[in-house]
Amino acid sequence: MRSTRVEKKQRKKKYLRSLLLVFLVIIPLTAVSSSFVIHYAMNRDRAVELLPIAAAPANKEVEAFKYSYDLAAKEFYRVEIKKYDKYEDAEAAIILLKNKKLNGFIIKEQGYLTAFGLYINKSQADMAAKYLDRKNIQGTVNTVDIRSYGIQYDDIDKTLIDLVKATDTAIMKLAEEKSALSLECLYSNKEVGEQSLDAIIEREAQLDRYLNYLDTIKNSENNTYVKAGLQELIEDVLIERLNPGESYGYYDLQDSLLNQIEALRRFYDKLMV
Repeated sequence: MRSTRVEKKQRKKKYLRSLLLVFLVIIPLTAVSSSFVIHYAMNRDRAVELLPIAAAPANKEVEAFKYSYDLAAKEFYRVEIKKYDKYEDAEAAIILLKNKKLNGFIIKEQGYLTAFGLYINKSQADMAAKYLDRKNIQGTVNTVDIRSYGIQYDDIDKTLIDLVKATDTAIMKLAEEKSALSLECLYSNKEVGEQSLDAIIEREAQLDRYLNYLDTIKNSENNTYVKAGLQELIEDVLIERLNPGESYGYYDLQDSLLNQIEALRRFYDKLMV
């Protein structure tokens, strides 16, 4: 069937309207969409490139130190007798020891612990425990630990850290000598004379010289707390300083040793705060 002239005109108008729609609406929309996609892709790539820079920390307060020194962990051995909840009960137990011509120490530690001595190595502590056993008193050997601590420092503080190392070594040598001598006089039931004490007295004089030298080291921004702690440590150790010309027995040396190790523990604890 042939189309009428009217139908042909109508089809022509629809064709023109469709063509107009393509040029005025669809093509511009496609161009805008393409532009958006291209823009997004370019910026996405740029964002990926910049991510590592944006994520890098910019903390200017973080300071890198050139050196580090580890104060080594330490282990001592304590001959313990019994723990009490009340101080009066612990004191009564010490009186019973004295009646057997022995002595002991009360240590406040989660209650009140009666102890017989502190030693630098386990073999010495075992010998002291056997000595107690012969007196019909049971003593248990337990460890007393001091944790290690790492000090970070720079060139400006090398002199101070060298002094920390020397002090740590001298105090441990001092502990070894006191530990051995206290056990020696325990078994001999005699006081230690001046000649045997010479090594301890010289070691304490060395610590005194360290203390005087410490005063000449200037404070820096990073060394203040180490310097203050070291000064307190040496002063506390020298409170129990032995005097030339005098003699000392087992409990004198043990008192000195107990206080010395407690001062060392406090020094480590303060550095860790």
